[in-house]
Amino acid sequence: MQHRVPVSSLCIAAAVPATTALRWIKTMTERGLLVRRPDPHDGRRIFIEMSHATSHAVRRFFSEVGLALV
Repeated sequence: MQHRVPVSSLCIAAAVPATTALRWIKTMTERGLLVRRPDPHDGRRIFIEMSHATSHAVRRFFSEVGLALV
């Protein structure tokens, strides 16, 4: 299941200046790690979600780390 996060919330959660967060979001989007999705109800808002490949890689990583800790 993919979860979307508004860009503004992601910038706040990053705990860095907004310009830094926006620069990293742009870089990660250009590299295919993140996907930008427009809010269908508010044309001013953009959501960010992990790409399917990124989501799969993160899940696989935590699955393997979890097995290593057992």
